[in-house]
Amino acid sequence: MNRNTLRAVAGGLMVLSLVLAACGQAATPTPPTTPTSPTAPITPATPATPATPTTPAQEKPQQEAVKPTGEAPKYGGVLNIVQSGDITGWDDIVTRGATPGAVFRITNEAPWAGDWAKGPAGGYGTNEAFWHANPDIFDHKAGYAAESWKWTVDAAKDQGTIIYQVRQGVHWALNPKSEASRLVNGREMTVDDFIFSLKQTVTDTRAYVYRANPELRVAEITKTGPWEVSLKLPLAALITGISRFNNYGRIVPPEVVAKYGDMAKWQNSVGTGPFMITDYIPGSAAILVKNSNYWGKDPVGPGKGNPVPYIDGFRHLIIPDASTRLAALRTAKVDQMPGVDREDAEQFRRTTPQLLEVQGPASGGVTYIRSDRPPFNDVRVRQALFMATDFEGINQSLYGGLGQILSFPFEKVKGYEALYLGLDDPEMPASVKELYVYNPEKAKQLLKEAGYPNGFKTSVLITSTEVDFFSIYKDMWAKVGIELKLDVRDSGTKSAIVNRREHEALTTTGRGPVSIFYNLPSLTGTSATNASIVDDPVINEAMVKIREAAITDMNKSMGLMKELMKHVLFQSYAIGRPYVPDYVFWWPWVKNYSGENTIGYFVGDFWATWIWLDQDLKKSMGY
Repeated sequence: MNRNTLRAVAGGLMVLSLVLAACGQAATPTPPTTPTSPTAPITPATPATPATPTTPAQEKPQQEAVKPTGEAPKYGGVLNIVQSGDITGWDDIVTRGATPGAVFRITNEAPWAGDWAKGPAGGYGTNEAFWHANPDIFDHKAGYAAESWKWTVDAAKDQGTIIYQVRQGVHWALNPKSEASRLVNGREMTVDDFIFSLKQTVTDTRAYVYRANPELRVAEITKTGPWEVSLKLPLAALITGISRFNNYGRIVPPEVVAKYGDMAKWQNSVGTGPFMITDYIPGSAAILVKNSNYWGKDPVGPGKGNPVPYIDGFRHLIIPDASTRLAALRTAKVDQMPGVDREDAEQFRRTTPQLLEVQGPASGGVTYIRSDRPPFNDVRVRQALFMATDFEGINQSLYGGLGQILSFPFEKVKGYEALYLGLDDPEMPASVKELYVYNPEKAKQLLKEAGYPNGFKTSVLITSTEVDFFSIYKDMWAKVGIELKLDVRDSGTKSAIVNRREHEALTTTGRGPVSIFYNLPSLTGTSATNASIVDDPVINEAMVKIREAAITDMNKSMGLMKELMKHVLFQSYAIGRPYVPDYVFWWPWVKNYSGENTIGYFVGDFWATWIWLDQDLKKSMGY
């Protein structure tokens, strides 16, 4: 299918989707992330008879993996997927923040990513890995730009070394209609390309890794063999270097950067990944086709050893309106959709029972409590906020009882169970457990002991989308004498204030995925993520041991973190909302797929490399 045809089809799908929404048929608008009002009145637990928050209920049994069908994969077809926002960046260095661009992560490969065969892989994988929540478990990795790697520790020199064997036989994708691609001309990726790309991440001041991890700027990256690269770092930075270079060091051709200055325009995109971008319609769609030069093979199942990708390409359809996105899946204008909340999931089950589904990752928000100034520099005041919060009531009324009550600093995620200290864990101290039980009388007592017998006034810095949720907190906390002012700002202003650490008391911001637990950015350091302004010697000292252990034994490192959680949770530095699962839905003609979101650390949509489309089944279903 040529570029003009793809453009016409993508545009036609967008128009049709908009028409579906305008006609007002069965589409059910997605409720905002922060509910505008509780679905039922929140009834506080009886303070006199406190109970441990219940284990989250399951609305529907989680489907771990699709059963294998034994079908031989077929080539051909175009996958349609959807996203809510436009694509604003195409260059990993110039435009990338904490997460990669939607297209760059599948056009340009990093040294490693997740091993498809260690996930569900359509029922043929080992199911060790949970490809939903941006995991970064080193044992679940496979080589991509790198064939293999190892790291060593020289304690005497206070130095760590990462050694890569660069993969041979990898060629740059060749798009004859792209000037940048013709410049590279499908040549083989070299060690020099590999070195250039890794160096960019820590020498270009625009790069996310340069900005976020200054300790990596001293990295010595050199060629130590025909296909070997060595990277030397201070020992304290080694664990960060392993994660950052391997996940963020996506390989780009130096000659393209030299000619154009960067790769910020989509027309300059050139990579070694399974797909290449051939067209982009702002606000409408990005169109990708398979890289016929791709080196990859199917690692498991009936298609083991087959060249991949199976599909001819796929389209990122950009549909900002939530109800239109839902209608697009229901009418098969798109083939797959992640991030479906429980209300919309139930709607799909009623209206479109043919769809397959799995439970996706849990998500929620965090309220940071500024701990470096009164009144919250007193742990008793922070603990009073916890006891004045009816976590179980919120979970039942807003989230159908499905949420994880204890969600900060980590929620429970497959692969990271060893670091999670749950409320029902035998190791959980009673002094921490009682913080999650609604007890306004004990909260008043703690405030009195801290010198606030009549309570106090405070504020929370939020955006307009958070007002309704914090109105619930405001009502609850008023019962113990805490008067909460909602300081509502636009998102840009709020972010600027938090980045400067100028928020008065409480605020909300990001937390980072569980997979970077060994950095604990929400409770250490000087970045905006540590919005509680925590500088706790107990945490700081423990983190040195946790980071050292992670280099050689991730499970040991997680165990040390779990032990540290007893102190962290007692200190009550931040209040996590119940973490609620979402769902992934897809049509049954998307074969060899089990609901994957990200094959490793922020490698979204890379799963399209291994799936195949049963076009005969699609036709037989009337689409």
